[in-house]
Amino acid sequence: MNILITNDDGYQSRGLRTLAEVLKEKHNVYVMAPDSNRSAASQCITMSRPLELVKIEENIYTCSGFPADCVINGVVSGVFPKIDVVISGINYGANIGTDIIYSGTCGAARQGSLYGIPSIAVSLEHPKAWEAKEEEYNFENLSRFILENLEKLVSLADTKPPYSFINVNGLSCDCYKGMKMVTDISVRDYGDQIQLEKTEKGYLSRFIMGRSSTSGSETCDYRISEDGYVAVAVMTTIPVCTAKPL
Repeated sequence: MNILITNDDGYQSRGLRTLAEVLKEKHNVYVMAPDSNRSAASQCITMSRPLELVKIEENIYTCSGFPADCVINGVVSGVFPKIDVVISGINYGANIGTDIIYSGTCGAARQGSLYGIPSIAVSLEHPKAWEAKEEEYNFENLSRFILENLEKLVSLADTKPPYSFINVNGLSCDCYKGMKMVTDISVRDYGDQIQLEKTEKGYLSRFIMGRSSTSGSETCDYRISEDGYVAVAVMTTIPVCTAKPL
């Protein structure tokens, strides 16, 4: 298969490079990734300026835009051959529950699904969470899981409206207990704050990231991942209206 890999951590991320190297063992891999970190970009698309695509090496390009821009250019521009699967990641940190709204990792997979291409977002959490350094993450193990289960994951994606992409989360470890399907999405309380500084024109506003707390049932993405399984969630791309008749 021809696989397009992107992320929101930037092309130099060890998660992306590890995943690419592992998938090359059986597939044709093409990389179009942001030239620097674009975390929390969601599905933002650049429309007001040209984007610079820089060839780093054969089949590897950086893009001056956002993760969704990388997918658009990787699929539509003609730089690469026809893409069969889009994989976004491996992200440095989890993308579970309400993270999915903000995540550039998930935004890229969501963009790929809109083209009718099976798309997968992959994220890796560490038991020490944000206190862990990137070199402490076992990206190799989750990369092997993706390689060994790729056909199964692809089969779960809905390539027709309302479309769906697959959101994969695992805990950094040497061995997984298996794979479990997510039936509930957890909820994150981020505890974020805004710090204001008075200026002549008004205020200077700074975003201060808080320490998140997570809640959910035993079958939610957070609990499954914490229990040592790979959590696999099927996420609808186009929102489905659930309103009842008046």
